[in-house]
Amino acid sequence: MSTLLSKSIRVGVTAVMLASTVPVGQAFAQATPRPTTAAIAAPGSMSAVNKSTPAFDAFRKAWDGITNYAETITAHETTNDGKSTQDRTYDYTFVKPNAVMIAITGGPGKGGGAVWHGGSTVKGHQGGFLSGIKLTIAKNDRRAVSLRGDQIDVASFGYELDRFASVPGTISESKDSAGDVVLTFVPTAADETGITKEMLTLSPANNLPVKHEAFVGTTRVKIETFSKIRLNVPNLVANDL
Repeated sequence: MSTLLSKSIRVGVTAVMLASTVPVGQAFAQATPRPTTAAIAAPGSMSAVNKSTPAFDAFRKAWDGITNYAETITAHETTNDGKSTQDRTYDYTFVKPNAVMIAITGGPGKGGGAVWHGGSTVKGHQGGFLSGIKLTIAKNDRRAVSLRGDQIDVASFGYELDRFASVPGTISESKDSAGDVVLTFVPTAADETGITKEMLTLSPANNLPVKHEAFVGTTRVKIETFSKIRLNVPNLVANDL
């Protein structure tokens, strides 16, 4: 698959990046794009159908207090058969209700990035000598998704909040060896990409995710860590992205 879109801007989590380098038949035959919902136009807005937990309530309250945030994402993904992997780092910026800027800062497609303001398309450009070519493509275009098919609108904390709350399944909480709270979501049925379990490790400082893991059966196929998180950046608005 050819690489695409890049924006070497730094303002400060994966899901999607323009510039996939995995052959279509290798990645997408195994992982169709992760499902999105209409409510993703305003992440965090979906109605809950699953029984909550105290830690999940704290996560929701923390999200409600955010107008924007910026962070670094370190991501590792594999296809369901384990034959293809992808390691990347990203700069990610989100402004409510639905403005996203993402840039690939390391790994395949370095220099690639995109901007999304809701809707079905993204804008961006490649890195390197093609950086001057600006493109608008469908957000589910194979050039605009990660190895596992994740689109730009599934990158925010609000998406995970909505998914855990509103996709039929169960939410539980526990503590890891470091004493941090871990939320585990088990959907009633696997999604289109085969995901059967997701885990979010929450920061004790702000009740927001610092790690996201996704599993197909017992195999972990995705792990993202979130660092250098800046919340409610002064004067940052959607039009800045």
